[in-house]
Amino acid sequence: MSDDSTGTAARLVVAAICDWWVKSCGSSERESSRLVMAVSGGIDSLALLHGFLLVSQLDVWRHDHGFPEKSDWLIAHFNHQVRGQAADDDALWVKQLAVGEQLNVRLGNRQTEAGQGAGEIDHASISEEALRRSRYDFLRRVAEEHEAKCIVLAHHADDQAETVLHHLLRGSSFSGLAGMRRSQPFGPSLTLERPLLGLNKSTLRQFLVEIGQDWREDGTNSETAWTRNALRQLVLPALDDALVKMGIQRTSAQGLLQLAKHSQEVETLLQNLADELLNESVLEGGFAKFQVAAWRKRQPIVQREAFKQIWTRNQWPRKDLAARHLEHLCEFLGDYKQPLSGDFPGGIRMTRRRDWFSLMPIDWEETSG
Repeated sequence: MSDDSTGTAARLVVAAICDWWVKSCGSSERESSRLVMAVSGGIDSLALLHGFLLVSQLDVWRHDHGFPEKSDWLIAHFNHQVRGQAADDDALWVKQLAVGEQLNVRLGNRQTEAGQGAGEIDHASISEEALRRSRYDFLRRVAEEHEAKCIVLAHHADDQAETVLHHLLRGSSFSGLAGMRRSQPFGPSLTLERPLLGLNKSTLRQFLVEIGQDWREDGTNSETAWTRNALRQLVLPALDDALVKMGIQRTSAQGLLQLAKHSQEVETLLQNLADELLNESVLEGGFAKFQVAAWRKRQPIVQREAFKQIWTRNQWPRKDLAARHLEHLCEFLGDYKQPLSGDFPGGIRMTRRRDWFSLMPIDWEETSG
């Protein structure tokens, strides 16, 4: 790192990390200050890493706020094995960088972590979601091994805009339109943290230029066969051109970020209303058993959020709980004609009687019956 570490972009990155730590982590009672930092070698993750390195040099601030020592960091790099030798070179480059900064580092790849066969992945044979899932599974395992309480990611404002646009085009709910959160649960004792979510990529690039740090380029980022790349290179620029022609003085990304902010506010309101509903309608002596009358007084949007909270509170798998399932659950709350029951994702059974309904794992019901 060069001595010029006080440029405008550097100050913005350091301020973002300090603000994140104070608001999301520094005030919480954590059993461990250990963290896992995902580093690919690209602009975003290197800006994150060097931002942390700069903060680690603020001795007084770091001591006053309990910022983790470098010995508590673990740099994690996952090789999806979709780019052959270039990906292997990236992994070695990240390892050398981490070792040079005297940081712990853990490398993983598809073959060693997932037990899959050797060889490069054919782009046509695997989805972006599958790649994402394998990467996050790796990060979760590394965090458990490291006894870390958080995984730090380098998502930024441009990523947020792409996420919101993707969810918008898929017809997502407010939860999807709210995009990524700066801090969010990732299991019962782990969180995902995104300190740079408020900064755009151009700021991160300028930061690396200011400190004289080079970075790795991922050749697949130019391939529009991937959804994210298509949104970034084709859809967002087309939207920007249309906004100019319409005389609207903002970029599409700015509009999407504003949508995310409003959606997060709406989602928080819905979560509070759903929490009130669950608390006032729960019946004693039953497992996830609730009074129907209180639910029928609420709007379907609140009912759907309350059902999602039931799944979350009980740690039932929500991966396949789609909008159509939530709507079907709400249908069980209609005028009572006869006893009803139905099975839903996660192996959960809904039972409706005149004045109450219950939700429980199917295997529990069959065992008790």
